[in-house]
Amino acid sequence: MVVAILGTRDDPQVQSVGAALDDRGVEWELWNSGDWPGDHPVSLSVAAGPADAGSGSESATGTSGTWAVVGEMVDPDRVTAVYLRRIGLDPRGPAFEDDLAERPYSLVNQVREYRGLVTSVLTHLESRGVPVVNPVAAQSVHGLKPYQLAAFEDAEIPVPDTLATNDPDAARAFVERVGDAVYKPVGGGGHARSITPADLDSDHLDRLANAPVQFQERVAGENYRLFVVGGDVVATGHIRSEELDYRLGEHEVDAAIVPSTVEDAAVRAADVLDLHFAGVDVIADGEGEFAVLEANPSPMFAAFDERAGTDVAGHLAAFLDR
Repeated sequence: MVVAILGTRDDPQVQSVGAALDDRGVEWELWNSGDWPGDHPVSLSVAAGPADAGSGSESATGTSGTWAVVGEMVDPDRVTAVYLRRIGLDPRGPAFEDDLAERPYSLVNQVREYRGLVTSVLTHLESRGVPVVNPVAAQSVHGLKPYQLAAFEDAEIPVPDTLATNDPDAARAFVERVGDAVYKPVGGGGHARSITPADLDSDHLDRLANAPVQFQERVAGENYRLFVVGGDVVATGHIRSEELDYRLGEHEVDAAIVPSTVEDAAVRAADVLDLHFAGVDVIADGEGEFAVLEANPSPMFAAFDERAGTDVAGHLAAFLDR
């Protein structure tokens, strides 16, 4: 029996979970997404009956002749779980910088086809009963920030007042209503920044026609990230920073204890989005008021474990080893 980790060899999260699985005596293998595109074999075959799988495998596995290869034969009866850290294959990534400049259209098609195949293998395994943490469908919520907040609001989880829009008039009215506001990308991948008077002039707001932006009431308080695994908060990090977005500067991380109401909200946020594993970002003021900002379906945690003395990797390994 083996746990598969899909990610890159140099990812600290992959390394941490692998080490935690080693500590538990669990066999695991890396499906290195850094090998794609390339000659690293990836296959999914669907046939009327058993067929030769190729790639050095002697026979096919699975029902109705369906079999998969990710470097080596993938036996759904042997793979007990998959930790999907990252498929990669983003044409905007640094690994594709030259190709994006030289052949943007063919590159987009190339990585789309790779993602389609790898996603098919993962989804097939999941349909055969192999737990995937987190499934591809659930991972997609990472780029759906407005949907996340709408789902949380429907579930009565506290969230900041938020508007995602390409309408300059709506954006200006929203900022005037909430007063102190920030803006950030709708799909992630960028930083939160404070709204200034210059941001509200027509020259700036007219650029919303190029791409929508998420505007949000600025919430007073401290930043926390709660890690939820299998319906339980297994670690909480207090992120200390002078920046609005801690990723923009130096910051410290300490292990923390938050009120049970905050933990409950984090667990419910992960559940609403069907996430087995999530990093839930919360701002809390220490007086009982808080707001959930988002739930990340593939959060970074190795630095939290190292700097705050938490053990997210160990809890995740235990969940994969159920």
